[in-house]
Amino acid sequence: MVTNKRNVICEYALSSLNDVVSFAKFVSYAEDLSQLKELFEDEQSRNNYQQTWFELEMVNALALSEWENEGRPVDWRSRWESDYKHDASELIAELLGSLK
Repeated sequence: MVTNKRNVICEYALSSLNDVVSFAKFVSYAEDLSQLKELFEDEQSRNNYQQTWFELEMVNALALSEWENEGRPVDWRSRWESDYKHDASELIAELLGSLK
């Protein structure tokens, strides 16, 4: 059961890297996952998850703020990819690495 949940989380996380709105939805979803103790080997991995999620939230807040300041353009892909996607990808890999 945990493996299936982890697979769903991984798939959702990776697809969230497509654009700023998808990423924001994933970050919101991922906030409460640390409460599911069965997803973590131990307390340290859970703490690592929470710290990484916080860093994801900072990237998310910066990206959303910039996107909103620019009038929420429909096509913001190049800006997302040049300014935020790399950091988001690294943090998502770290986040997923903390899951069992």
